[in-house]
Amino acid sequence: MEETNGPRIVISLSVMTGVSLVLMLLRFFCKARYGKRFGWDDHLLSASWLCLVTYSVLTIVAVNYGIGRRKALIPPGSLVVALELLYIGRFFGIIALAISKSSFAVTLLHLARGPWQRAVIWTILVSLNLVMWTCGFSLFFQCTPVQKAWNLDAPGSCWDSRVQVNIGIGAGAYSAAMDFILAIFPTVLIWHLQMGTREKVGVVVAMSLGVFAGITAIVKSYFITGTARSSDFTFSSADLLIWSASETAVTIMAASIPFLRLIAKEVSGKTQQRSAARHTKNLTAATATATARPKPSESDGYDSEKDSLDGVLKEEHRATIRIAYRTGPDTNTSTMPMPMARYPNVI
Repeated sequence: MEETNGPRIVISLSVMTGVSLVLMLLRFFCKARYGKRFGWDDHLLSASWLCLVTYSVLTIVAVNYGIGRRKALIPPGSLVVALELLYIGRFFGIIALAISKSSFAVTLLHLARGPWQRAVIWTILVSLNLVMWTCGFSLFFQCTPVQKAWNLDAPGSCWDSRVQVNIGIGAGAYSAAMDFILAIFPTVLIWHLQMGTREKVGVVVAMSLGVFAGITAIVKSYFITGTARSSDFTFSSADLLIWSASETAVTIMAASIPFLRLIAKEVSGKTQQRSAARHTKNLTAATATATARPKPSESDGYDSEKDSLDGVLKEEHRATIRIAYRTGPDTNTSTMPMPMARYPNVI
């Protein structure tokens, strides 16, 4: 049976694209339900997901032309088509990264209060886009003519492969660094707000999930080097293709999850209300039952004195006296009432 990474590529990209879509739609649902205004961050997030879909579709089609298989087993004509699809898809993958991270930065701008906070976020926003868009467009300048990039037998020339690798690793490292900074920044923005400590921690944790996007960027950069060194790149590029999509998908998820707290709070509140209502209903029913129960009267033979511990002990005392009278004067039992000192703290 032929060894191939094709199915793994298709499944991974399909799952990540689908999950990121679900979380993004939940974000939009929460904002619409709770009257939150749609802004540029939402439009940018939608655009980044569309770029992710384009990347995933082009990559999956490239798998049908042989990507994921051993290079020696791919017909030359199919290999050219597959590499061209990957090349175009790679551009959309890089742009998806830039736009998705920009979306989260714009969200943080809404929370920024001080001028220095806005300055830091704007610096990240501009520099990140400059680096990522430069990296994306550099793909079309690496070879002359550009067709040489996917048609290896075409006449022309390309940059040294080490230059291409260094550009990719440099962009990945910068992207990871910005992810970590953006993940830490919510702590600075939120901690001064008038909120409970527990709620602050929840918001900060939810908005700091971008740290996982930084981790995926590091892993992706590692696979750039590995793929460049491989002589069978059509087979070994599977991990790079998957982790490239992962970085954008994780960024979209991390930007969407904080808004899910709105619906989580509503569900939690309704659960607490139902629990309180159940408790009140049970308490009311118990009170009504106790009130409706008929209280026995003395005419029914009920002795309220006997219905208490004191009454029981008093009755025991009277019984002892009656026994003493019956036994007569030969006994040592006194016919006088027994002193109540035998029952301290009772009467």
